[in-house]
Amino acid sequence: MFKRSFFYRYLSPYAGRLLLNALLRVLSAVFTMVLLLGVAPVLSLLFGRIDAAGGGMHDALSETVIQTAGRWVQGLVAAHGSVAALGIVCAVLFGLYFLKNLFAYLGLYFFTPIRNHVVAHMRNDLFERLMVLPLSFFAVQRKGDLISRLSSDVQEIDEGVLKQVQQVLTDLATVILLVAGLFILSTRLSLIVLVLLPVTGFLTGFSSKMLRRASPKQQASLGRLITQTEETIDGVKTLRSYNTEDFSIDRFKAEGERFYKLKVRVLQRVDLGSPVSEVIGTMAVVCILMVGGYYILGGRGVLSPEAFITYLLTMVMILQPAKNLTTAYYSIQRAKGSVHRVKEILFADEVVMEAEHPVALPAFESAIEWRGVSFRYGDTEAVSHIDLRIPKGKYVAIVGPSGSGKSTLVNMIPRFYDAAEGEVLIDGRNIKDYRIDDVRQLSALVSQDTVLFNDTIFNNIRLGNRRASALDVRRAAEEANAMDFIRESDNGFKTLIGDGGCKLSGGQRQRLGIARALLKNAPILILDEASSALDTASESMIQQALERQTGARERTIISVAHRLSTIQHADEIIVMDKGRIVERGTHEALLQAGGLYTRLCKMQQVE
Repeated sequence: MFKRSFFYRYLSPYAGRLLLNALLRVLSAVFTMVLLLGVAPVLSLLFGRIDAAGGGMHDALSETVIQTAGRWVQGLVAAHGSVAALGIVCAVLFGLYFLKNLFAYLGLYFFTPIRNHVVAHMRNDLFERLMVLPLSFFAVQRKGDLISRLSSDVQEIDEGVLKQVQQVLTDLATVILLVAGLFILSTRLSLIVLVLLPVTGFLTGFSSKMLRRASPKQQASLGRLITQTEETIDGVKTLRSYNTEDFSIDRFKAEGERFYKLKVRVLQRVDLGSPVSEVIGTMAVVCILMVGGYYILGGRGVLSPEAFITYLLTMVMILQPAKNLTTAYYSIQRAKGSVHRVKEILFADEVVMEAEHPVALPAFESAIEWRGVSFRYGDTEAVSHIDLRIPKGKYVAIVGPSGSGKSTLVNMIPRFYDAAEGEVLIDGRNIKDYRIDDVRQLSALVSQDTVLFNDTIFNNIRLGNRRASALDVRRAAEEANAMDFIRESDNGFKTLIGDGGCKLSGGQRQRLGIARALLKNAPILILDEASSALDTASESMIQQALERQTGARERTIISVAHRLSTIQHADEIIVMDKGRIVERGTHEALLQAGGLYTRLCKMQQVE
């Protein structure tokens, strides 16, 4: 059963150290019990009842334990006197207390690395999973919510489960051994404690059900807060331009109010655990005090006075670990919501799956082909029954109205999506048969929304090829017509560009994206509205560079474009509408045909 649990994969490598940790916790609990049982002889010595130690008892086990300790103290008194015997006994008790805490610390010492390794492993697994999940997964998820799962949910699992485990190991062993100590002292009185356990279990179970329902809602609300914060920071210029700051503030406050109410509800349930267990424990102590006092005052000889005091002291010592166990149970119940949210990522369906025995694809040799390809976003059909072949070394443009399926079609080449029907082939073989890394290594993508990182210009370009030299980076920047603004930057290639390239203009960001793609030197270059933010001069220079490469048959270029002026010299233009190919041919041939392409050119005044 445990092997199928969520935590098995993380805790199983540390099985040996976990067993050692459990042993140390048990030893700590053993010394706690021995320490308490050693109180009776001290009380007997103080009350002048050494000769009677253990006498007047009806529980044979307790009589044996107390009498053994009593005879040891009696021997000390006979050999060294009462005062010296008291000092020796106190020193032994201090030694027991020291050993109890030493083993408790060693348990923490060995468990802390395990706990932090598990958290780091879990966070790494989440991040790796996010790297392989298909784009369709991110289309239905909030970015802030995913960040929340990676940060606060993992932290909640750490605090609510892993931290509690180390406490539970100690407290559970302590409670079990102390309860055993109670039965050693008196079986009759200990039966009263067992009667109260079902009451504790009922109250704890009732509250935990409400906690399990509220906790996931709280974490989801936190995810929405992070999403709103991120969206507001990214869109602060737009919000201010439309004077909608108050709307954004009100929306954030409303979500913050929901999070506040949910968090209060969760914490109130968690805080309920401690007083409930304490009240029930105190009730047990009072019951024991009444029953035990009744027997002692009545001279019925169930326990000697010093043994009874030891019994009560043991009962009081049980209260704190019992209270900790209840609090830990509530914390674990609260963390179950976070566990569920993390598992949603770790066990999400990976639509883009690699073949069981993938084939290597070292080079692109002949052509890319779509055969009867269809794809849907939910119930919406993006592309329908596409048949298209692009030979190696060709420059092919794909145009059409917005929403006609152009980007979806080209995103199938690096397997960002897989066709719902039909197949995409490279060199005559279905790309699903190849290793995913090999397929993606053959292509370089430049999209309209160029993604840059908060790093230097040099490192952002070099992302396309981590082994490239400084000369290669410079050559790629020149081909992308980016050298003019790089030279004007404060530190040239070493200039930091800010979060998402915020220190650059839109055109400058796109030129760096194109330079990155050129540096990768992949045989297939995919341009998805890559020149939309460029000025006419820069666009013309990049276009000439691309044409030189296709002319030398160095690259196959597939360009998705709205600006038709950028693709007039393409070897073939594919015109799409409503997910289908409606026209194809050269610029001149399509103009003469007088179809959709002609109408699009007239709208943009392209001749």
